[in-house]
Amino acid sequence: MKKVLMTAMTNSISEVMETMFFMPVEIGPEMILNDSGIDLNNALACRLNFTGDIGGNIDVISPEPLVAELTSNFLGETKAELTWEQQFGTLSEMLNMVCGNALKKVKCRRPYKLGIPEKITSTDLNGTAECTLIETMDSKMAILLSIHVGQ
Repeated sequence: MKKVLMTAMTNSISEVMETMFFMPVEIGPEMILNDSGIDLNNALACRLNFTGDIGGNIDVISPEPLVAELTSNFLGETKAELTWEQQFGTLSEMLNMVCGNALKKVKCRRPYKLGIPEKITSTDLNGTAECTLIETMDSKMAILLSIHVGQ
């Protein structure tokens, strides 16, 4: 089920990034988060929990300059005018859109319910977990899907 869910997530990421943020992306390789080349101590990250037939969470980890570009595209503001709250809000909304779009495409008996995106830090991340890279023309972000056992 994790593979089905991750396929839905990566398809959703491509759709959401191009449609809402005017940013084409390529789905990159799967790798260990610590080996991704993303500086986890200086990245912005958020987590969204979900429940349903299966439960878990999805984390998005992105360098701040990429989040600033996403926010600028989404809000129509210059990067210099952006606040931290706007950037985190945009990253949270992107994650919310991706999860909602992906989960509606996965067949289920019990409807999925999304939590509220929350800010996380490098100490909340499992650097040895496998992630999927999402590559833009100039940068990359990581997506980490965790399934809760017993769901």
